Amino acid sequence: MYNTIPQQKLVEVNRDLGNPAITQQQATCRTIYDTIVNTATTHLEFFTDLSNKTIFETNLQTNKLDSQESMIINEIVIAQEQAAAGTAVSLDGQAIINVFVGNNRVIKDLPFGVCASADGLSYHPVISNNGRKTISIPMLTSITIPPQVSIKVVIDFAADLPAAGKTKVMLKGYGTLFNPGRSL
Repeated sequence: MYNTIPQQKLVEVNRDLGNPAITQQQATCRTIYDTIVNTATTHLEFFTDLSNKTIFETNLQTNKLDSQESMIINEIVIAQEQAAAGTAVSLDGQAIINVFVGNNRVIKDLPFGVCASADGLSYHPVISNNGRKTISIPMLTSITIPPQVSIKVVIDFAADLPAAGKTKVMLKGYGTLFNPGRSL
């Protein structure tokens, strides 16, 4: 029995999907992200409506990676920015995250709220700075996003979000980019 490293998993999944040229592609560290303007709701869906967003709000044009790209998720980062001083930031409460790759829920009801434990301990590192809060969730199992397969991240909060500010989800890890090997 052997342990598969994330890069080997990425190559194996791509070969199974009929992309044997994966080993000829450019390997890279990769981050994909999407931002939503908060409304008074407890439910947010990321990577579903990417139209009319700037490069600072998302780095995808569709909710799929291109045909010659793929990715291994090693970390999920959730960041919130308050619209005005004194506005509550929802990362202070309880919440769960679900991640869908294609029709499969690959992360199911993962709690990440700062106050998720009765004694107030945080399960994940939290950074707080000038009205912004960020939570980093490391993945203990590598999650593969194959080429041309839809991605969706759903966060459900225990209480309504303040109707101001923004929430951003970043999926970070290893990936491949299309590299033709010559100038086009």
